[in-house]
Amino acid sequence: MALHLFLDFDGTISTRDVGDEFFRTFGQFEPIHSELLNGKLSVAEYYRRSVFLLRNDCTPASVSQFVASQEVDAGFVALVQWCQRNNITVTIVSDGFDVYIEPMLARCDLSHIDRATNILEWDGATYTPRFPGASESCTCFCASCKRNEVVTRLGEGDIAVYIGDGRSDSCAAEFADVVFAKSTLASDCTRKGIPHHPYRNLSEVMIILQGKLVEGALRPRRQAVLARMRAIQAE
Repeated sequence: MALHLFLDFDGTISTRDVGDEFFRTFGQFEPIHSELLNGKLSVAEYYRRSVFLLRNDCTPASVSQFVASQEVDAGFVALVQWCQRNNITVTIVSDGFDVYIEPMLARCDLSHIDRATNILEWDGATYTPRFPGASESCTCFCASCKRNEVVTRLGEGDIAVYIGDGRSDSCAAEFADVVFAKSTLASDCTRKGIPHHPYRNLSEVMIILQGKLVEGALRPRRQAVLARMRAIQAE
């Protein structure tokens, strides 16, 4: 049995949704974002349209300046370090983009963390989005499927801990044994009957996990185990 910790990035590791701020800063956030939330666009369609509308001043240099103003949760580094000391594998599963996630991790000296993200490629003139984790077998609110990233990294008997905040985390949480949720994810978990721990910041998450590890209370959740088996069969 191994413990795996999966973290969302936007609004979970970062204090704000950096992806939303990125498109507000360099593109046309509305009405496209509302069309996404109202179900008129898929997430991939939303991203392709938003990237197409990025202004000419969205260059690697200006993106670097933008990223420098974004902050991570004050408890993030300590949580990762605690996991490393306790042999808990950490993976970032994000439906955001590498252009801001990677430099923010580098700033924390955590570039080595395993991660699955969307990619925003710069060809010298424009950006193009790519979704390496896209899945036809899942209808989750993602361009790249977080569910698959969770399921494929677990061995038989392993335990998945998931931390998130938004709609893109809702599907993946169904496949996790222990869930920490805030904001929209907390509401979705309540609606779906998924047991979860409410939290405000990652320092609170670490305190709860420390207690559970000492007590031996990190255990498989039967519904999650069965869901993972079904997902593997579907793929």
